[in-house]
Amino acid sequence: MSRKLSGHLLFALMLVGGIFMWAGNPYLWIRVTAAQADSQNLSMGQAVFVLVAIAVTGFVMAKVLAFLGGLYARTQGGSDEVTVRMPWNQSMRDGRDTGRVTTVLDVVMVSSVSIAVVAAAIWFFFFATYV
Repeated sequence: MSRKLSGHLLFALMLVGGIFMWAGNPYLWIRVTAAQADSQNLSMGQAVFVLVAIAVTGFVMAKVLAFLGGLYARTQGGSDEVTVRMPWNQSMRDGRDTGRVTTVLDVVMVSSVSIAVVAAAIWFFFFATYV
């Protein structure tokens, strides 16, 4: 498999993992708790369980994403640094270096949070009112 293709596949896998971390993880544990509930009233134990489960799963997902970021670095030649120059981050002379290194994990986290926020807004404004 070529280096570029493996990099794209790892990036896509990291993006899916990031989206799961922000959107799928809470949804999963809320659905699991709701399926086990005896009534529609939420008990304090169930609420604590959901919060702890979301936190633990988020921690595990962060470790998995960090591992995948390291794997991406190894497949791309030893560095997980990527060049991203946002328009608002450029100086007027555009010759200075900001000194900030952007990694592929930074790009994945910003992208996945953005996708999760847009998906939540679409669900809230277009689908939640019909349920």
